[in-house]
Amino acid sequence: MNRIPSTRWPDHRPFALFLSHDVDQIHDRELFRILADVNHVRRMLAQGERGNLRLALRRIARALVAPKPAERDFRTLLDIEARHGFRSTFFVLHDPYWSRHGPRYRLTCPELRRIADRIRAAGGEIGLHGGVLRLDRAEAYRESREALRAALGVEAVGIRNHLLRFSGADTWAAQEAAGFEYDATFGFADRPGAREGRMFPFFPEKRNILELPLTVMDVTLFRNLALDGPAALEAAWAAIEPVIEAGGLVSLLWHNNYFNEPEYADWQWTYERLLERLAAQNPWCAPGAEIAAWWRALPENSPLAGEATTVE
Repeated sequence: MNRIPSTRWPDHRPFALFLSHDVDQIHDRELFRILADVNHVRRMLAQGERGNLRLALRRIARALVAPKPAERDFRTLLDIEARHGFRSTFFVLHDPYWSRHGPRYRLTCPELRRIADRIRAAGGEIGLHGGVLRLDRAEAYRESREALRAALGVEAVGIRNHLLRFSGADTWAAQEAAGFEYDATFGFADRPGAREGRMFPFFPEKRNILELPLTVMDVTLFRNLALDGPAALEAAWAAIEPVIEAGGLVSLLWHNNYFNEPEYADWQWTYERLLERLAAQNPWCAPGAEIAAWWRALPENSPLAGEATTVE
């Protein structure tokens, strides 16, 4: 891999920070979510799937008896980030509601509009979470952009595919053809760390779409690796430190629906501790659209500059 000098971020900050959230669901008492929780319990009992049976049953009972208001998690999440002056990006999922991996809300529901207004009032960004049934289809991506524009009044310039589904050149080509300026899908679901050692934004294969590579995702730590809070914190930090040392882009993905959850307290605790550690390092933190615009404006980072955007 080619080594490049660290590009100076705004205000001479030592590295950049991209906080993002995939909005797969917003409702607590929702049929598909409860069925998924019940199925998780079934797999724990029948197949030995990892998990906490007591907490899983508590989550189901709480959702049925005393569901959270849809806006609570977003209020909490934005408050946590605001403590440090951080702003973030929320990728809103668009796909058929009834599909297996579809969103567990409709773009037209009033709660989502209020959530979108709250995000924008906090200086955040709304991007598209590309649906599984729309993967690598430029026309379908364009339909999703238009749906967000019609329902929420936003012009999405960034995208991340649902479940981190990614097929290389075909993904980037379809996203670029649909008019997106940046993608944030490039990363690992099964382990933390920079995929292919990518610690900086980069233009893939001399395309005009910019990739903001992922560093750490919550599901990786807690579900795929089955770590508790302290272990997850250290695993995440081990992946983050090399990016800080390189002066690169630290990119975190945390799902909104794991906040204010007694059953998933480690997820929120770890996010809060990570932001405290990161804030102490004085990063430049901005939504994806602003990071992409800054990177594009630097002459040495133009698409024609090639692939010299990795660090050994």
